[in-house]
Amino acid sequence: MSNHKVSERYAKSLYSLAKENGNVAAVLEDIKSYQKTIAENQNLATVINSPIINTTKKQAIISQLFASRFQPITSMFFKLILEKGRDFELNGIAKSFVEEDKKQKGIKDCLISTAAPLTPEHLAILTERGEKMAGSKIEVTVKIEPSLIGGYVLTVGDLQFDESVKTKLSKIGSQLVDHSYIPKIDLI
Repeated sequence: MSNHKVSERYAKSLYSLAKENGNVAAVLEDIKSYQKTIAENQNLATVINSPIINTTKKQAIISQLFASRFQPITSMFFKLILEKGRDFELNGIAKSFVEEDKKQKGIKDCLISTAAPLTPEHLAILTERGEKMAGSKIEVTVKIEPSLIGGYVLTVGDLQFDESVKTKLSKIGSQLVDHSYIPKIDLI
């Protein structure tokens, strides 16, 4: 079984358990806190993913760092994952848990790529456009890509709305090359 499938199964199990106990939001915050801590500390990530460091030491490290901040369910879950020898899956499980939460809430990911930072007004307009494309609520990530020259590219799942200057210039260049800008005249 692929690592992604394993991560999804563990994440769904944790989600179900959290839902049964009525504290999905608290467990989600624990998971996001774990992800943030790992992202900010490469040494910790290396230790957690290392096959050389034994499970007992990893449990002690995670317990010391997170036990006082985590919900009991989250702490027990992390302990179980480590005991099962799935420590290298923790990051994947965390990511899958966040994805499962979005799925349960009907939220889709949306990427807005722009050449320059967006004003709050433009962000609101593009968020509304993204929600119409998705047909649901979205979680927006903004990425600055100066190569777009201007405009934006709005991506929700498999759908993409490209209003970038780069793409428009490319289309104009193609029309110049194939002469499609010249009206076709049929002579009878």
